[in-house]
Amino acid sequence: LFREVDLVIIGLYPQATVDWLLEKMPKSLCRFLARRYDGALRRLGDENPDFMAAVTDLTHKRCMELGEQTPPPPEVFCQSVGSQMKNCFSAPFPLNLCWLLVRFFEKNNDGLVALEAMEWGERFQQARSPSRRGLSHGDMIDLNRQNIPGFDVREFYVELVKDLKARGF
Repeated sequence: LFREVDLVIIGLYPQATVDWLLEKMPKSLCRFLARRYDGALRRLGDENPDFMAAVTDLTHKRCMELGEQTPPPPEVFCQSVGSQMKNCFSAPFPLNLCWLLVRFFEKNNDGLVALEAMEWGERFQQARSPSRRGLSHGDMIDLNRQNIPGFDVREFYVELVKDLKARGF
């Protein structure tokens, strides 16, 4: 179950940005970054991290292949949620830097995923905050555990579950 969900989620990432970075970045810099990320992942318990394989799975070509290999099951209600940062000050590093890159290639984004790429399934819901900062990808998963004026991430997910219950799930 999680493997299929992970594959579908991978298809939502900013492919144009990844394609450009893999094409333009010096191979030595790619190897350096891979060693740093792999080292951090090992410290977190991953026995065989492979940062470059993971990044390569985010290219446009690979995302298209994964999408074709894992179509949504017809008997499953599929929906997606997303958010949008208003500027690079809406989130801390590394999402602030990623926001700039994704914005260059794909415009509006949450610091990781282009807004257009978030729409998947039968229903898409964009979380919004009345504040000027918008909402980052990190905010949507409550990564920084901070209160955002006008947006309660826990209540947002409670409402999603209530909606699923109302739909008979």
